[in-house]
Amino acid sequence: MRGPVLGAALALLLLAPPAAANDLGLSVGPVEQENGAVVVSYRVDHPWTPRLTETLLGGMPATVTFEVGVWKRRTFWFDKLVLAIQSEHRVFYDPWQHTFRVRSGSFRGKTRVLPTLDSLGAYLFSERRVALAAVETLEPTASYYVSVRATIRPLSAEDLDEVEDWLSGEVKPDTPEHGMRSYLLGLTLNISGLGDRTALARSKVFRPETPAASPE
Repeated sequence: MRGPVLGAALALLLLAPPAAANDLGLSVGPVEQENGAVVVSYRVDHPWTPRLTETLLGGMPATVTFEVGVWKRRTFWFDKLVLAIQSEHRVFYDPWQHTFRVRSGSFRGKTRVLPTLDSLGAYLFSERRVALAAVETLEPTASYYVSVRATIRPLSAEDLDEVEDWLSGEVKPDTPEHGMRSYLLGLTLNISGLGDRTALARSKVFRPETPAASPE
């Protein structure tokens, strides 16, 4: 029995796509201390593909998410997540104004308008520096590391109602016989064959007493 079971498990592993392959060019800088806080920087160098660019310029909204976690290393056990931070950005290309609109966090937040794909990439994916936790909240001699996951995905059908609410007062199609909802639902056809793009990277291991130290 063991042979067939192992064979099936191995086949599933071989067939499964690699988890969070880093084709986004996601990198995480060394962890540092600044004003009593643990600070990390990260960036994405290759966010766009021709297919994603085409779909975005065709009007399909997308979501960019960053998930940052602080992990405590534990011997003979799973590492422990001690802090998690998530930021989310909704992106929509306005074909009438030829601009990109970005709403970060809540849909009640302020919209950022960007004129080009390059300026959008710089705004979302250039180096970000994030304060994670007060140094005093971590164990001085324990070993930690920071993980960052970046995800770019087309909006799901469940997101479209919220996007409609956001856009209805800001973007007005030049075809009044069609409402924004019909417009967005029609755009969902563009996501055929377009899945999430995601990457996962992590910092070197550090200790709060010497944050930049580290080889694993």
